[in-house]
Amino acid sequence: MNHFNLKIYESDGVFYEGEAIKVTIPAYDGEYGIWADHENVVMAVVPGILRYTDFEEKTHFASVSNGMFRVDDGDVLVLVETAERPEEIDVDRARSREQAAREAMREKKSLREYRLAELQLKRELVRLKLAGKNELDD
Repeated sequence: MNHFNLKIYESDGVFYEGEAIKVTIPAYDGEYGIWADHENVVMAVVPGILRYTDFEEKTHFASVSNGMFRVDDGDVLVLVETAERPEEIDVDRARSREQAAREAMREKKSLREYRLAELQLKRELVRLKLAGKNELDD
């Protein structure tokens, strides 16, 4: 089976480096799927669930924040602020941050603050969705 080199980096360091068969990345216009021999591309990553299938054909999930990814000569590089595996998500903390983001959106201070709160809300909802499931559909 064809594979490619996948590197997922978050601001704290390496999240994953290794061979992959496919990766699905959350993007502005929906999910973006990448297989071996994909054309070169650079695109933004939005908060969502990233899925990748490793060389042993095991699918892994991660909640990711905003960032970008690049496909270059078959290699895939994903750079995000944060990436978390389902078992790493603190559900209580995510719920607390979700409520704080909702409150910040209600305060309507400035457009910039509203957009930041909106982004935080989306991130926490994704984290809660991922933490609540052991098996996600491909």
